[in-house]
Amino acid sequence: MKLDFFTKGNKTEKDKKRISFLFIMFLTGLLLLLFSKNLIKPSNNTKVDNSIIAPNTYKASDPQTYEEKLEKRLEKEFANIDGVGKVEVIIMLKTSGEIIINKDTPNSQTQSDEVDSEGGTRQNIQTDSREATVLINNSDGSTKPIILKELEPEISGVVIIAEGGDDILVKKNLINAAKVLLDVPMHKIEVMKMVQNKGE
Repeated sequence: MKLDFFTKGNKTEKDKKRISFLFIMFLTGLLLLLFSKNLIKPSNNTKVDNSIIAPNTYKASDPQTYEEKLEKRLEKEFANIDGVGKVEVIIMLKTSGEIIINKDTPNSQTQSDEVDSEGGTRQNIQTDSREATVLINNSDGSTKPIILKELEPEISGVVIIAEGGDDILVKKNLINAAKVLLDVPMHKIEVMKMVQNKGE
């Protein structure tokens, strides 16, 4: 049975109940939508971490710090290799790190049927989607996004300057160690002899 809500006429008791039921369901859905928006919306006094950028990916904090920490750690480890002596490591980064954060993309779809003056029916479907960052609350009241994945910066090359850099075996050991630790191909690793200061 086709319901025509726009025409006046005699409606059966069943039609009236169906219209009332649909109207109540519409109001219930509207109230749920309004309440859910108020529950999800952060309060005005909530502090948001301003270092967070809205897109789904953003750069990791200070790639220079990552680079320096890695250089210092490698210098410490390489100095323990036999014959290396004093050592300095220089790392060149090709890209900065990237953090992929969780995004919520709710979709809503509304469908309406329109009847034109000639009796033809047209169906309209509207889809609405909004992207929002999923945040969690910290103990201090600030919020931060949920991190799905953190990509380390890509290394483009490594230079190792060592006192024993002219020794073939030391050179081979340093290249192999850097290759394994940094997952960098051998042709991007260079080992050189450290020049002693003339005053020493």
